[in-house]
Amino acid sequence: MADIFGQIEREVRKTFANEPVCVHVGDYQECDIRRHPTYPKFRSEAIRSGLQSAPSSRLWESLIAMGRLSDLDGDHIWRLVILDCIAPSLRSLSARISHDFRVECEEIRSAMVTTALEVWADTAMGVPPRHVRDRMVKAAFEVAFRCARATSSEHSTDEPEMFDHPEVSAQESPLKQSSIIHVSNIRNADVAEQLRGERAGALLQQWGCFDAVRGFHDDLRSGRRSGSVSQAMKTSQLRYLISNPDLYYYTSDLYPRYIGLPEAASVMGVTESAARRLIKDGQFPLPAARAGRSYKVSVRALMHFKDIPDAIVHVENGALHARREAP
Repeated sequence: MADIFGQIEREVRKTFANEPVCVHVGDYQECDIRRHPTYPKFRSEAIRSGLQSAPSSRLWESLIAMGRLSDLDGDHIWRLVILDCIAPSLRSLSARISHDFRVECEEIRSAMVTTALEVWADTAMGVPPRHVRDRMVKAAFEVAFRCARATSSEHSTDEPEMFDHPEVSAQESPLKQSSIIHVSNIRNADVAEQLRGERAGALLQQWGCFDAVRGFHDDLRSGRRSGSVSQAMKTSQLRYLISNPDLYYYTSDLYPRYIGLPEAASVMGVTESAARRLIKDGQFPLPAARAGRSYKVSVRALMHFKDIPDAIVHVENGALHARREAP
């Protein structure tokens, strides 16, 4: 079974497949920039930029913005891309710590990913995008050393109390209790595999992805889906039903997906220079992705900021029916 870094990389690669990756507006067919790399090349460039100069990298500024935009849509694929692009730094350190402290590497890596996600959530506002990547890596490094020292001191005690953890909350207990046992010390391969699965399941539950995973497996068992993983369409936000005469769409479909920063600043009632200062300081209320020397702002995010409802319009037998959605 692949470790947590391998699982993230595999999921991202399956999502993008061999299609070009656009970090400017999310869809290379709608982007003004003509050349877009496939994911392996994009990942290599992001890793190199992060190691050399993440605070001054336009690529990472756009990458953080795309992560925030996908969060607003309830899609976490760009968040996984960010984790995948910092994974090489976390992987090398976790391997060294595991060797030096004789601690299971999988436990350290799981803790690093969880901590990086917590930092991601904490830096949603008030932190300039150029600093987010380094903060995630730094926090992951610190928790790796803490876990290693704590585990090392537990093993050095004469009578470790392995199953008495009253201070662990119910939300954290699945991951921490399964981490008490070192998989490398288990001789039965089936039992070791079960423990690895429980740990992966506990992480998915913490990320809020467990319902999606369960639904995916239900589709596999029922034969509705093949073994190959493809990006699932969200039926709760289905826009087009092209298989029957009824048609559904959002009012935001009538607008362009992204507009430039001058236009967005005008709608918000601020000057473009003020908007640029807010972006630089991490105080701009909307994710702004880099596209060359300019910025692109999501129209849907702008509508949400201005409390403009994105109504669902239903065309049935030629008649229009609109349903107002909460902003």
